Amino acid sequence: QETNKLEREPHVAVTTKEREPHQTEEGITISIRMPKGVSKEKVEFELSADKLRVGVAGFPSLLEGQLFAPVDPTACTWSMKNDSSLQVTLQKLSEGPVWPELVVGNRRGELLMSEEQAALLHERLTHLTSDDLSGTLDEDKPPCNSQELEDCDGFPEDSFSLAHFDGDSLKPTQVVNLGSHQYLFTVDVEPSEMPCLCLRHDVDALVWQPRPEQPRNMWEHIATFNALGYVQASKQDKKFSTCAPNFSYASLCECIRRTFIYRQPSPVETVLFNRKQGRQVGEVAKQQVASLDSDKPILGFRATNERLFILTSSTLFVVKVNNN
Repeated sequence: QETNKLEREPHVAVTTKEREPHQTEEGITISIRMPKGVSKEKVEFELSADKLRVGVAGFPSLLEGQLFAPVDPTACTWSMKNDSSLQVTLQKLSEGPVWPELVVGNRRGELLMSEEQAALLHERLTHLTSDDLSGTLDEDKPPCNSQELEDCDGFPEDSFSLAHFDGDSLKPTQVVNLGSHQYLFTVDVEPSEMPCLCLRHDVDALVWQPRPEQPRNMWEHIATFNALGYVQASKQDKKFSTCAPNFSYASLCECIRRTFIYRQPSPVETVLFNRKQGRQVGEVAKQQVASLDSDKPILGFRATNERLFILTSSTLFVVKVNNN
């Protein structure tokens, strides 16, 4: 019975006191809905300057990851409330804007605003709206023209779904629409594991490893390719995409001839500065293009940690990517 209670995903909200939602520039209060019957003694709470973990003894973590911004652990507190929720008060290390998320990459929570915050936000955005339906425009501020958008700025019209099939009846038992998380490719990382899925998240590409032996925490994020989601959308002639099993690089190929290699960021040996931001750059992600000596369509595309294998109707090309 207790196991069934813990199968629910926790509800995370930004609140203050007990009911009134609030977040300030100095601090943030988190309310996490706990499974019924969990006492304070069973709660596992770990907090450092940049990481948070909340869980129940003997079960996978309810919330874990890197915080959106650093906090002062010595000034933070937590307590159990009567409504079976865990309330955590975090003191931001430095004053700043409202956090868009508590844990980086975790969007399961809900940001609740007080009436005062909503009114302040409305006041700040009033200048962007108008009661004039004709829309009197400033000559020096032209409106957004959808005709000027590139194909890679949008998402494909085709929808993508993830389905779970029963092994005996071969009928789908669960179907989840991926929404804007466009399916990019599948890659075999470990022969003993299920293939990984690579999905687009905003401009990036995230690789997910299914863990069927962990039904309450089945999907594990194991790799990220920065900006690959945006890049692949800009390749109108793209036919195949894949990545190395050790995630050292990702690669796309067109229908004919050209292959693009996108390496993970690596440290630079010389001093390099970003002119726009005025800060030193410690890592650079290199991109390469390989052009095949063939005008025949590419039929197959596979990657290992060291090489790319590209198949046409008459030739198998091997492109050496890494030395080791």
